[in-house]
Parts: sequence; structure tokens; C-alpha cells
Amino acid sequence: MPTSHAFDAPGPGDLPRSACGAPPVRRLKLLVAYVGTRYAGWQLQDARKSLPTIQGELERALGRLAGRPVRVHGSGRTDAGVHAHGQVAHCDVPADLPPRPWRHALNALLPMDVRVLDVMDAPAGFDARRSAGSKTYRYRFWQETAFVPPHLVPFVWRCGPLDRDAVEAVLPMLTGTRDFASLRNVGTKVRDCTRTVFGATIGEGPACEHYPPHLPELRFDVTADGFLKQMVRNMAGLLHACGKGRLDPGAVPELLRAGDRTALPVATAPACGLCLLRVDYSGER
Repeated sequence: MPTSHAFDAPGPGDLPRSACGAPPVRRLKLLVAYVGTRYAGWQLQDARKSLPTIQGELERALGRLAGRPVRVHGSGRTDAGVHAHGQVAHCDVPADLPPRPWRHALNALLPMDVRVLDVMDAPAGFDARRSAGSKTYRYRFWQETAFVPPHLVPFVWRCGPLDRDAVEAVLPMLTGTRDFASLRNVGTKVRDCTRTVFGATIGEGPACEHYPPHLPELRFDVTADGFLKQMVRNMAGLLHACGKGRLDPGAVPELLRAGDRTALPVATAPACGLCLLRVDYSGER
């Protein structure tokens, strides 16, 4: 993962202050990795559900260190079971807190499947979601039918062999600026389903050491200025259907133009194969 770039620490005049004149706060930018298997996604859930979330774990740890409740804002909401290597979040903590090793202190309080990789000062106007220029996700297809290495089970879709030529034929149809409503699952209201996909590629993962010869893992990487609800998982489901010969790649453009998820005859790919790789910000690429 590329080394993250720290923002300049805010000066006294940059410290945000609440409308009611509360003491100034210090804005922090966090780089976070997690295994999403046992979590109900990033976002806090209804208190009655009492399901663990990544946001909830971070807020619990930050609240203990700050001595008050701290709201954490992520660059996006990963679904239940989705993982991250490079989720970005921001939060505000009291500016008068004594200096502390934030990364070490947070990781001492967090469960082992959630790790803070970096903590840095951010300008008062930095917003993990609104300031993002692009996000990159990876979806992992495991093609070998004989076995799945146990350490990969939570992170791949055991889908069997795919026709790579058919998969690659679809990739150009998923790039550019267009209405991606056909790839959006219901559940989140948005005014506009137009997004710009900067790149979509398929590649092979390395062979697993110590295992018998096996079909390569396929990795679908996609970068865009934003994603709709379960858009990447629907892209992965579309690639899977074409790779299995269940859908002709030539039919994809018309299905995408339909602007309706019900027009796309493919299942949403399982969450386990999806990971947020990185979030890029202006001046950090």
C-alpha cells in the first residue's frame, strides 16, 4: 500500500470551534484496515440490533482516549462482510488533550481484526468522504475447485473457472462517465446515479505457496470517483455471469442503458470477496 501523506498540522486559527463557542477541537485523519467478516459493515446500527460495526469500534476506542464521545466519519460505508486495507476516516478530538501516540493507543483498545495504520493531523475543512477524489476496490475470484487455502476463505468468492476473455470483454463497458443505475441495489436514496469509473482491470493473484498447482485467483480492480450501493459487487456478479457463459458480453451495453437493477439478470456477488484498497485525495496521488 502506498505511504500515506500527512497534512500540515492545523495552526491555532484553523482549529474548528462549535457554533455555541465550545473549546476548539483537533481534526484527525485515520487510515484503517479491517477484516469485515464478523461486522455488520462500517456504519453504526440501530441500538436494538446490537451488531458490531467498524465505526462503532473506532468511536468506542476514541471516546475512551478523548474522555468524551467522538463521532467518526468514514470515506464510505462498506457492507457487512466487506474488508478494507485503506479505509480513511476523520474525527474531532479536544485540542487541549496532551500529546499521545494515537495509533498505538487506539490499537491497544481495538479488536485485532480492526487496525489503525496511521493517524495524522488534518485541516479543519478535511472531510474523509467529501474530500475524496477516488476510491479503489478489489474483488477476488477463486477459480480452483479442488480446494481453497484456509487463510483465503474469508476473502475470496469460490466461484470456479471463469472465461477470462469474456470477463475482459466487459471491462471497457464499465469505464467512463455514465449512469450506473443498473448496478445499484435498493436501500440508499441518491439524486443522481452518474459516476465516473477511471479504470477497471482484471489480473491474476500469485500462486499460493506450499499448495498443489492450481488455477490462478482473478482480481478485479476498479477505481471511480464514487460508487453506488453494492455497485462493485454487482459489477463482480456481472463479470462472473459473463465468465461462466450465462450472459453474452455483447448484451451488457443495453442492460446498462436500461437504468434499472431488475433489468440486469445477475446475482450480487458475495461480500467476502470485496475489499476497499485505497482512497485518494487531491494532491496525494
